[in-house]
Amino acid sequence: MQIGVFTAGDLEPAGIVALAVAAEDAGFDVFAVGEHHNPPYNSSSPATLLAHIAARTTRIGLSTATTLITTNRPERLAAEYATLQLLAPGRTDLVLGRGTTAKVFGWFGEQAEYGLPRTIEHYEALKALWPTRPYLWHACTRSPEIADLAAAHGDGLFVFAGHAGLVARYRDQAASPRLGVLATEDELDVALGLRPDRLLVHARNPAHLLRITSATTRTSTPTAAADPSTHSP
Repeated sequence: MQIGVFTAGDLEPAGIVALAVAAEDAGFDVFAVGEHHNPPYNSSSPATLLAHIAARTTRIGLSTATTLITTNRPERLAAEYATLQLLAPGRTDLVLGRGTTAKVFGWFGEQAEYGLPRTIEHYEALKALWPTRPYLWHACTRSPEIADLAAAHGDGLFVFAGHAGLVARYRDQAASPRLGVLATEDELDVALGLRPDRLLVHARNPAHLLRITSATTRTSTPTAAADPSTHSP
């Protein structure tokens, strides 16, 4: 199981970079940053942030939590993240999500009610445009269509620890399921009970990383660690 941390982006950009550098120093496997376009968040350009983090680190995996597949054009996503992939080879992947804020959809000329069909349309275009893409995950809270899409295409599924109702559906269908879970420090027991391949814990600042390390060590069990289904293929 990979253990990492994520930020929703409620830090200044320099603070996000400092958190990522501290996460690598603390031995975490992955650092992820969400894409948000409204206050109090400062991560409207995660590709830029991750490229800067790539230049400041050497080992830690770099991911998104999530990349908005609906309001971003697939051509732009392919261009930005293919560049990141070249700058940090073997260290990148993407978590694709459709977003839920109607106001943000409007800013990009989209409508929230068309989020699901736009997700599928843009996903297919992204795959066609970027044949050398890294591994893709799909963020899913309540749409069975997204769980089905991930399973059908051999992608991973990312859920919140408290919104995991579609995990069984995904695992029943996927030939090689990979589950990611986003959790707070207080949700670690629930998150580990889902037997994730990747666990990302919300981190507030570099000082918080020590507590997360202690909490994940304390709540991890030998049974979960030894289960082959929890390891990346």
